[in-house]
Amino acid sequence: MKNVMVVVAALCLLSGCAHVPAGDGHMAVAAGQGASYLRKAVREDRYHLACRASDGSACPVHGTGRVFAGFFIASAIGDLFSPGERQKITDRMDAEEQHGVWAYMPHAPVDADDTALVIRSYRMLGMNAAPDGLLRFHDKQARAFTTFDVQGPAALVWEPSTMGNHGIHPEVNANIFTLLADTGLSGLINDELIVRAQTPQGWWRSYFYPGHYYATYMNLGLLCQTGRCRDAREKGIAFLHASQNRDGSWGGVYDTSLALNALAVCGVFDDAFRRGITWLSVQQKPDGSWRDEHTPLWEYIYSDDPKVVWRAYDTDGVVTTALAVKALRSAPSAKFEKGGNR
Repeated sequence: MKNVMVVVAALCLLSGCAHVPAGDGHMAVAAGQGASYLRKAVREDRYHLACRASDGSACPVHGTGRVFAGFFIASAIGDLFSPGERQKITDRMDAEEQHGVWAYMPHAPVDADDTALVIRSYRMLGMNAAPDGLLRFHDKQARAFTTFDVQGPAALVWEPSTMGNHGIHPEVNANIFTLLADTGLSGLINDELIVRAQTPQGWWRSYFYPGHYYATYMNLGLLCQTGRCRDAREKGIAFLHASQNRDGSWGGVYDTSLALNALAVCGVFDDAFRRGITWLSVQQKPDGSWRDEHTPLWEYIYSDDPKVVWRAYDTDGVVTTALAVKALRSAPSAKFEKGGNR
């Protein structure tokens, strides 16, 4: 019976039909199709993001961001890479290194967020990379990291502005703290900052990443893996349960994938998770990807007066697909074998 379901699900994916019951076989097929889509994107060097300026002007980081997108791909399917695919993605990171730190794109100002994402990617791919370069972004007085290399004291900020770009941003620090958790620099993790950035409703504030779910995923990933801040963890999980829609989603594919991964990293595979996975698994496109092209992944305030905002979009579906595949692969019932779907 299971083999029949796998075949039916596979045929449905190829033909583009929707709302197939998401049994174990369907989830395995969907994850495999998504992994194949991502591996092809890596081989073809097609895992960048689009950028649009709110005033219609040219956005200088359009078609870049491969080290950013590469993190999510490595997190989802790094264990499935062939040697050539692993070499392809690491060559990209190697080429964009700037003395132990990275930027969103070559020749852009280096930043702590992309640096931490790259180092975490290296580690997921079985390569050692020292986090010492991040110390240049550490503000000892605030006991936190600025996103960019700035002079003078900085404050925690989550209301976007050109001045705020040079502050301390909660979701960026969650990313860095996760990297440092199992290193000799774990003493730099600031629990007070983590708790301060959480809202009374349980989601975490964010500066560059709009919505409630990206920063919540980043913070719960840190807290559930390290066992820190129990009350904050429980409040975050309660928020995810309370904000789920009746159809099992948390809005679009991107936010739903983030919410599911946040539950998964905390080991919460309950009815909310199962309903979310069921909804997500039938949103897959015929080419194996998941798309949410109209949801901005990040925003940057380029100018206050007039206000100009740069926004990045996942037009090729690489980040969204990676998050969806990661969520599907985390499901205890998804029998997706390592090395499958070449």
